[in-house]
Amino acid sequence: MPRPGSAFEELPSDSVLIVGGGPVGLILALTLAHHGVRSVLVERNLTTTRWPKMDLTIARSMEIFRVLGIADGLRERGVPSHYPFTCLFSSGLNAEKALTSWELPSVDEFRSHIGSCNDGTVPLEPWQRISQEVFEAWLKDLGDQNPLIDTRFGWTAVSAKELDGGAEVVIVDTTKGVEKIIRGKYVVGCDGANSVLRKSLGIEMEGGPIPAYALLIHFKSKDLSRIHKQGQFWHIFFPNTASEGGSVKGAIIAQDEIDTWTVHQFLPAGFDHSQISSEEAVYNVLGGMGDPYPIKIDEILVRSTWTPNVAVAKNYSGPQQRILLAGDACHQTVPTGGYGMNMGIAEAFDLGWKLAAVINGWGGPKLLSTYEEERRPVACLSLQWSKGHMGKLMALSTILGLEADIINSADEKGQEMRSAIHQYAQKNDGHNKSIGVEMGYRYDSRICVPGEVDHESTPPAFNSRRYTPTTYPGYRAPHVFLKDGTPIFDKYSKEFTLIDFNDVQESPATAYICNASNKYNIPLEVVPLTGEHHANKIWETNLVLIRPDGFVSWHGNTIEDQISADWILSKAAGYGGGKNERSPINN
Repeated sequence: MPRPGSAFEELPSDSVLIVGGGPVGLILALTLAHHGVRSVLVERNLTTTRWPKMDLTIARSMEIFRVLGIADGLRERGVPSHYPFTCLFSSGLNAEKALTSWELPSVDEFRSHIGSCNDGTVPLEPWQRISQEVFEAWLKDLGDQNPLIDTRFGWTAVSAKELDGGAEVVIVDTTKGVEKIIRGKYVVGCDGANSVLRKSLGIEMEGGPIPAYALLIHFKSKDLSRIHKQGQFWHIFFPNTASEGGSVKGAIIAQDEIDTWTVHQFLPAGFDHSQISSEEAVYNVLGGMGDPYPIKIDEILVRSTWTPNVAVAKNYSGPQQRILLAGDACHQTVPTGGYGMNMGIAEAFDLGWKLAAVINGWGGPKLLSTYEEERRPVACLSLQWSKGHMGKLMALSTILGLEADIINSADEKGQEMRSAIHQYAQKNDGHNKSIGVEMGYRYDSRICVPGEVDHESTPPAFNSRRYTPTTYPGYRAPHVFLKDGTPIFDKYSKEFTLIDFNDVQESPATAYICNASNKYNIPLEVVPLTGEHHANKIWETNLVLIRPDGFVSWHGNTIEDQISADWILSKAAGYGGGKNERSPINN
């Protein structure tokens, strides 16, 4: 309950209140601003994180950042594009060489592959390595500079509730203890795993912690000759011996390829980590199965512990859809695969255009409910695969019976064990090769409008390691370069886009859909792509309606009449009934 006499602030009806100033909250604010909508963002901390957290921005997130105009700026601050994403498996840096590796491409190599593979199966943007510590600080600067974003750090949310036609959040100044009540039409909780907003709504989590815990040491060191003894790397995984319980002893992550590193040491449940100094933890992990491997550490930046958690919220909003959740507030997962923060970025982008549509007056009454309909199944999918990746990594030692006295020996037993590790690692290398998990999923909601061509067809079968190019409603539309080298993505407008491959200047279908746009004030731009036969073949049909997030609303070869056009566009904007019900906008 708010204190008597608390200050009160009513936000204008065209503003969204965002609680939480991490990457998800900041990307949501930038997405709303992209669509011309104001936001007020409150964050309990006085500044951005000092913790490294996520260090991988996947290709789909980079596509989103391209739309927002920030992809190049992020790359300027990330790891230089020529460094590969090599992951080593090591018995310890006392050994002369690594046991095996995952050879993952650099940004430059990835971009070269994209340029030579114009078949719709690859993303437009390569991935990018950047520490969340750097990423988050830069996003805050962007928010501070944007006139549509009011960032307020140093305010902690203590309670929240939905009201008729809006929501209310009680916040407290973390330095002065002053309390304030803020009311707005819509509030989004991006306030992390211990979300005050989620708890205030009484929303429960499904799932929970995994029985493990790790000590994290974030540090500076320029002792590259020692650290790079087995070669340049992004990650090194150090398996434990089977006799010591198997699993993984720890890992080291290169944050910037200069002098910043993060070590994770996995510890037994209940172990008092204060018995180990930060330096000892680093040496123990780098030593792997052997003796500790000392290096020169210049500075310990951060020390903390964390427990793996795999859980998803039962609901992504309150019953009146005035308070909504995004990011860790509605799901938590393990680091393997890099899905956590990247899921939150996709949620912010999805929720951002939907909130903007409603606030700007053209989004229908069913639109916001599709946020949970579409994004919660994606979270469940990502959590399933992330947990699977970690399970296979942690099982390596036990399955193969790894032992320190054999692994580095020159005899036949040593060779056989090293060969077994190599085969196991290469067979279970899906951590950063599961592009289907990252962008091959399908939304199945009321705003994914079936076309005539879909009556006798089925969506592509899901493949975790492949994105199958399709314009079946609910999928991300395929990237393809047009004849002049322009990516088709760069032809999209900010709101709805109708891609028209017909070889006529203006088809009746485009006239119908433009009439519907004008009639119902739903913003739409028609992009004629006459003569683009290669792109047309990949995109399957002559007409494709693209949502503001780059996903397909509807596709077909023609639109029969004005009634059909009205139905297609109104359904895509969140009007009408259920998924298969033909209903005009005024229903």
